[in-house]
Amino acid sequence: MMKRFAASIAAVTLLLNAPAAAQTEAESEEAAEVIALLGDMFEADPLTAEQEGRLPLALVTVDQIFPEGTYRKLMEETMQPMFDNMFGKMGEWPVATFAQIGGVPEDQVAGLGDTTLQEITEIVDPAFQERTRLTGQAAVEMITNLVDRIEPSYRAGLARAYAVRFNEAQLAELNAFFETPTGSYYAGQSMLIYADPQVMSAMNEMMPAMMEMMPTMMAEMEQRTAALPPQKTYDDLTAEERSRLSELLGVSEEDLEYNMGSSYGIMDGAAEDTYGE
Repeated sequence: MMKRFAASIAAVTLLLNAPAAAQTEAESEEAAEVIALLGDMFEADPLTAEQEGRLPLALVTVDQIFPEGTYRKLMEETMQPMFDNMFGKMGEWPVATFAQIGGVPEDQVAGLGDTTLQEITEIVDPAFQERTRLTGQAAVEMITNLVDRIEPSYRAGLARAYAVRFNEAQLAELNAFFETPTGSYYAGQSMLIYADPQVMSAMNEMMPAMMEMMPTMMAEMEQRTAALPPQKTYDDLTAEERSRLSELLGVSEEDLEYNMGSSYGIMDGAAEDTYGE
């Protein structure tokens, strides 16, 4: 039990506080390639001539419901409070939940009682709260800078979507409504209202519910894939497969054997040696 329990807590702590690794130029290029591939996942059909004709009206609509700077306001009003709230309450989460996710049997999880993550981190990482606060702050700042860059493209895409989904008469009616005092106010609030504390407070229920559901979800996933053959270990591969996989991954066969071994029990063995059963 101690082996898996310790591994679960270590994994959670490392996941929350792992420093960003410095990227080499090659790694940055590889990341750019991955991003380019992901960008193709949502390729949209070109607009028809009729839809193109509605773009000027759609742009007027977007100027009302998503004016420049809206993304930054959303980040400031949503992201920072969300991080503060999430990291602030994280310490209250029961360690038993993380242990279950890590695979500790239910009968052993019961022995953990009401131990919380905060009680563990106070011992292993006294700076946990400040570390997570600074991590969240950095994340918010970086994401905000990112959305500032992509907002023009988002606004253009939003205009195209309105041109597709609304006809000329409907867009004209929307824009006429947005010219009224109530319509103008509604348009300015229509996106920001999703960041209202009254809405976000309802999200407080999401994380505890998700954590509570996680063990069941993991068990359900295992059940649905139980009939599938297991992933191959290094020993299961033929000499040709080992050579081909080494070539594809750009590593030696020795490194391949080690890495695949790490994925299939080396870490458990290390944890057992360290913590015992």
